[in-house]
Amino acid sequence: MLTIHSNLALLADGSAAGGLGGLLPIILMFAVIYFIVLRPMSKQEKERKKRVESLKKGDEVVLQGGILGKITNTDDAKYFMVEIAERVRVKVLKSKVEDLQENVLKAEKDVAKAKPEAKDAKKDEPEAKDAKTEAKTEAKPEPKKDAKPKKDEAAEGSNDDKDARKGA
Repeated sequence: MLTIHSNLALLADGSAAGGLGGLLPIILMFAVIYFIVLRPMSKQEKERKKRVESLKKGDEVVLQGGILGKITNTDDAKYFMVEIAERVRVKVLKSKVEDLQENVLKAEKDVAKAKPEAKDAKKDEPEAKDAKTEAKTEAKPEPKKDAKPKKDEAAEGSNDDKDARKGA
C-alpha cells in the first residue's frame, strides 16, 4: 500500500514525466532526418526500380560500373543481355543496371553546369597561395655573412676530440 502511495506522489509531482522531456528533442531530430533525407531517397529509388523493370529490348542503359550498352534480350526475370560493343554481349543482373543513358547523361550535364562555379573559386586560390609564399620569402631574414658554416664547426669539434684522445 505504501508503494502505491509513493508512486502516486511521484506522478503528481511530475518528476516521472521529466524523462520524456529529454527524449523529445531526439525524437524530433529523427523525424526531421526522415522527412528531409530518407523519404526522398526512398522515393527516388522506387522510381528508378520502376524504370529498370520497364526496360525493353533496344533501350540504351548505363550499368553500375559506368559501362554503356544496349539491351538485346529481356526474356529472363533476373538478368538482361546487354551489348556493350559490336557482337560483345554480357549477362547483367537487373539490379546492376543504373538507369537509362539519357537520364544518367542528363544528370551528368547538370553536375557539369554546377562545376564551373567551383572552378572559378579554385582559380582564386592559387593567387592567394602565391601571395602567402611571397610574404614568407619576404619575411625570412638573410643569413649573416659573419656566421661560420656548420660544417666547419663540426670539423673543429671533431679535431678537438681527436686531440683530447691522443693526450689521454
